[in-house]
Amino acid sequence: MTKEPERVVTLAPFITEDLYYLGLFDRVVGVTNYDDFPPAVANVSRVGGYGKYANLELIANLSPDLIIADTYSQPILSSLEKIAPVIVVRAHTMDDVSRVLELLGKVFNCEDKAKEVVTTFQAKVNEISSTVKDEPKVKVFYVVWGNPLMTAGGDSFISSLISLAGGINVFNDTTGWPSVSDEQVLARNPDVIILTPHCGMSVEDAFKEFAGTSAAANGKIYMIENENDLIHPSPRLLIGLETLAKLLHPDAFKEKYPLTITDFENRTVTIRKEPQRIVSLAPSITETLFYLGAGNKLVGVTDYADWPAAVNNITRIGGYGKYANLELIANLSPDLIIADDFSLPILDQLEKIAPVIIVAPKDIDGIYRQIELLGEVTNRKEQADLVIGEMKGEISYVESKVANLTRPRVFFILSAYGGEYWTAGKDTFVNDIIDIAGGKNIFDDISGWGKPSEEQVLARDPEVIILLPTAGINASQLCDGPFASTTAVQTGRIYTPSNADPYLRPSPRIIEAIDEMARFLHPEAFGLHVNSTVCKVATSTG
Repeated sequence: MTKEPERVVTLAPFITEDLYYLGLFDRVVGVTNYDDFPPAVANVSRVGGYGKYANLELIANLSPDLIIADTYSQPILSSLEKIAPVIVVRAHTMDDVSRVLELLGKVFNCEDKAKEVVTTFQAKVNEISSTVKDEPKVKVFYVVWGNPLMTAGGDSFISSLISLAGGINVFNDTTGWPSVSDEQVLARNPDVIILTPHCGMSVEDAFKEFAGTSAAANGKIYMIENENDLIHPSPRLLIGLETLAKLLHPDAFKEKYPLTITDFENRTVTIRKEPQRIVSLAPSITETLFYLGAGNKLVGVTDYADWPAAVNNITRIGGYGKYANLELIANLSPDLIIADDFSLPILDQLEKIAPVIIVAPKDIDGIYRQIELLGEVTNRKEQADLVIGEMKGEISYVESKVANLTRPRVFFILSAYGGEYWTAGKDTFVNDIIDIAGGKNIFDDISGWGKPSEEQVLARDPEVIILLPTAGINASQLCDGPFASTTAVQTGRIYTPSNADPYLRPSPRIIEAIDEMARFLHPEAFGLHVNSTVCKVATSTG
């Protein structure tokens, strides 16, 4: 090269990231379709797939004066060289990350900056690994893909990061990206299971599939917000490494106690030390703690707690909220009690046993706040951020699928005992479920949980009826009932969810309800053909 490059095309995301950290991002004129960092990369021209799958014509049209690729571009190297000078770099190890930065520093005449970036990178890696070096090694299973089940072998970048984060890859004796069986995973019994948004497996799926592992028993199954933080060999790896280290060894990064928080009742509560013996007085709280990886701190739950399966091994303390047995709670010697507003009538008595935190989410934002608060209190802030990130990602996906579609009028039946139809109004998370899923709650003008009359329902003529399986009647009973003339019944659009709990419990499991509701309301948007007819559908003949 006769002069310093000014128009650069990169054919691997980590190269773009390296240039960003070197302060050279303004010289990048073309990137692959897989580049996602830094955020400003969204405004840079795309040149097609990664490496050999790049579009040569698009690259040529950008008139680059330098192309930087990794070894995955070798098959098209001769074609690239006809467009511009090409530099090929390789980054398969942590040491390679530094070497590539140093090389790019020479190419762009910024060796001092490269040295600074390398020094900072190496120092931060050492700082993180030193923080966890005296912690017991944690057995980790990393899910690359759910079906077929695939993981990262011992020679992978992922395995190196797991080791630096204070863990041991349970499939360290394999190479590449091997397929493994559920039986092999159970036999190696990981302490922590790591999922990624694109692995095809949800946290709920993993709790079921790996129910026999220590990870499931202790609620240590986590969804990483962005797997590229772990697989792109650039200084960006520091984000992934720190996240991983905090998930494997939260105590090494723990909050300083005593900790003073404000709960949902605007009460100030001081936690003297990290809680180790928690009693939960609501199933939604229990579920949230398991999502946060704090399930192993639970010593008492209500009779209604039933998810995940590991909850079956925890002592029961009686009914939900105010129906809990105070003596049983006291006998467990908890250092923290977490309850919702249904426990307010016994709050004074609970406070004589242990500090009490009240959470009472009424909508999706409230659920986020609950996750953040419980993450802070249990020293699981990193996990809380990941759970919220996963939820927001799933919600964005659903919203994108139903955007601009006609919103059907929805009547949600919570209960129909005694001929009284209870439903959800505004200021409820069920209203949020309907709204996010692309529907219009016909009773979004009432507040909280309401009991509309049959006449009100008929006047609002729902196009879809959602009938919880715990409502006290089944869908076929609506065919000849008071709502027989509604559009929903006439067109057979009566749906019964597979499980009422995700609709009724304000925990991260609400994502299951949102996804199912969206498929009920807009099956065509998800490529589904739903035959929900339980009544004889009215037809016309010509």
